[in-house]
Amino acid sequence: MPNSDKSYEIVLCMLEIMKTKEAEGKQARVADIADELKRPVDDIEKAVETASKEGWIQRNEDALKLTDKGRLEVKKHREYYIHQKYAHYPGFLGNIGKFFEGKIKDWRGHWHRRHGFNSTALNGFYRNLEDFKGRIEDATPLANLGEGEKGVVAFAMGGYGLIRRLAEMGLTPGVEVTVIRCGLFRGPVEVEVRGVSLALGHGVASKVFVRPSRVKTNEG
Repeated sequence: MPNSDKSYEIVLCMLEIMKTKEAEGKQARVADIADELKRPVDDIEKAVETASKEGWIQRNEDALKLTDKGRLEVKKHREYYIHQKYAHYPGFLGNIGKFFEGKIKDWRGHWHRRHGFNSTALNGFYRNLEDFKGRIEDATPLANLGEGEKGVVAFAMGGYGLIRRLAEMGLTPGVEVTVIRCGLFRGPVEVEVRGVSLALGHGVASKVFVRPSRVKTNEG
């Protein structure tokens, strides 16, 4: 494994970019990754060396390609990040919950037993994580967007009932959402989806994850 948290973070960022380029049918190159991460080429070269030793990527001159092991590493990182940051209550209570969970070995069983995902919802969750474009750190709950901000739905966290309800409202992966109004004190979030205005409870809006565009519609 990489010998420091910082070096591992750079490797993960590189793998995430490579996964996105792969999904878009584009080739990953060292110079392009350095430019996107705003890091010196030497830093990316070191990350390439580390990832190659781990068997996560293959290199053909300047072109980089993920291996199956590398894709699995991206999946593990995305799942772990989302779980640690969003699957529990924030703050002290969340930290207590994670402490008593300990090290998770059976992730599918954990999502089912502890977080209410059935097989259908979990399969969709994994598929959407696989298809996510960009760094998983860019994903944020819809409830975190401000009025006038837009985002593209990426995935949702919850059981089959929630997923079906969201689908009935048109909130499916790939759909653009615009926040119209945010209720005070964790009140309802009003959004526009496919030209239709919807009111979502704060809890539901917290389980819908988007890639924000950060473009406000009320600027002028």
